[in-house]
Amino acid sequence: MSSSRSPNGRGRRAGSLAAGGLVLAVVAELSSAGLLGLSGWFISACAVAGAATFSSFSYIAPSGGVRAFALARVAGNYSKRLVLHAAALRRVAIARAGLFDRATATDRAQADGLWSGELLDRSMADADSAGMALIEWTTPVAVTAALTAGAVLAVEVSTSLAPAAVLAVGVVAMSVIAHRTPGTAGEAEQHTRKALRAEIVTAVDAWPEIASLGAAEQLAARTTARCTRLDTAREGAGRRRHRTALATGLIGTATVTATAATASAPDAPTFVFVALLSLGVLAQAEQLANAADARATAQAAHRRLTGSVPLGVSDTTVPEMRSWFTEQGIGFADYALPPTALRPGRELGATVARGATLVVTGRSGSGKSTLLRALASSLRQAADGRDSRPAVVAVAADDHLFTGTLGSNWRLADAALTDDEIDELLAELRLNDSGLTATTSVGPGGRQLSGGELRRVYLGRALARRPEVLIVDEPTTGLDDRTARHVLGVLANLRDTTVVIALHDVPVYLEADGRVTRLPLDHTSQEAP
Repeated sequence: MSSSRSPNGRGRRAGSLAAGGLVLAVVAELSSAGLLGLSGWFISACAVAGAATFSSFSYIAPSGGVRAFALARVAGNYSKRLVLHAAALRRVAIARAGLFDRATATDRAQADGLWSGELLDRSMADADSAGMALIEWTTPVAVTAALTAGAVLAVEVSTSLAPAAVLAVGVVAMSVIAHRTPGTAGEAEQHTRKALRAEIVTAVDAWPEIASLGAAEQLAARTTARCTRLDTAREGAGRRRHRTALATGLIGTATVTATAATASAPDAPTFVFVALLSLGVLAQAEQLANAADARATAQAAHRRLTGSVPLGVSDTTVPEMRSWFTEQGIGFADYALPPTALRPGRELGATVARGATLVVTGRSGSGKSTLLRALASSLRQAADGRDSRPAVVAVAADDHLFTGTLGSNWRLADAALTDDEIDELLAELRLNDSGLTATTSVGPGGRQLSGGELRRVYLGRALARRPEVLIVDEPTTGLDDRTARHVLGVLANLRDTTVVIALHDVPVYLEADGRVTRLPLDHTSQEAP
């Protein structure tokens, strides 16, 4: 792979673009400040010259300088937007690629369930925040520092050291106030808004159940309390921003006044130049408050992206087992049921021929889901290095759909799927009876689909991957008896795929199938083979 396509190559190009963009941003802001100061000096000098008799003042050189600053300002602003946005987008792309690289490199025993859909959405948003920090944080800080240094030098050369020192102290004071407590109230507001949004969405989805329980008043009271907390968080964030703006404004006003008072300008135009240049620098310094908030957001996002375990993820450690993967099928042994199971301490094992089905049965809490998760992780390790079609695909009970169409979700499994192929698979799972097509919108998290439709959509996406081993947790949840029988029949007839499913019990119509093996986990079931 060439260096231009490698992560290091992409990082170097993004760094070069970022450096170029910062230089252009500094040039643009220095030109803006120079244009402001020189224009004020020029206008004042013209006024003074016009009031004098037989003045020899020449306007040619100053007017040329004004035009030069104006052109540099326009060109610099346009160029910096192009370059900085290109650099920021590269950083976002690198952060997103790193996120998926990290997911790929995660230990297989911990990977299952680690990168849930909700967590992935949040991680992608964190990658965006980390990438856009170049524009929202780094650039304002770099521009303010360069502009302050240039203005202090110009003021000292034009007048004396005292007003230059006053200007520098004022900018430093504004920077300290802006970065004193960044992001605290904003993060609290964000978390409270997220909790309220989740509460409202849940209430809408579960309204019939809530109404039947007579819990509408309790829910309304709880939602009102969350709204109150959101208002409080918003007021806190607003008060913090107002205090920061007020403090920086007062410091800016005092700085301009002190700079003007200490400036021993030789003439009126020079005094106007110093005053206007100071105003330009202090106006730029006022943007540091927003930059501080962006910095806090980017740093929090970076911590979540680079932490050992993503924030908010529960323990996903699964028990170990010895498994194998051959052309004839799969097998596992030495699997000890976890302590949370109804039958702990017993070691299990089984073999499943290629094209056959293993049904893991047991009551709730017997460890079916844990066994399937452990088997998926172990088989993926056993299948490492295979060059054939995808080895193992697992469909969890709480799988995830991304916002968009049904087709866009299924093309995550196979990007080459056509709408006709998707519609054929929908018909095979009898989802076409519900009017679903490749272009059907699923809504956020699949909320526009029923529970039974969701289970079959998850299953269809896994089937589109055409794996060698398909592991499905509770494939009949939310399905009526007729549809459940049809779905189980589809799974049992996958002659080129080894299937492992978890059910509370084996239906009668599957018991007669010689290619279906049962593995019970609880006390009430028969001994495992």
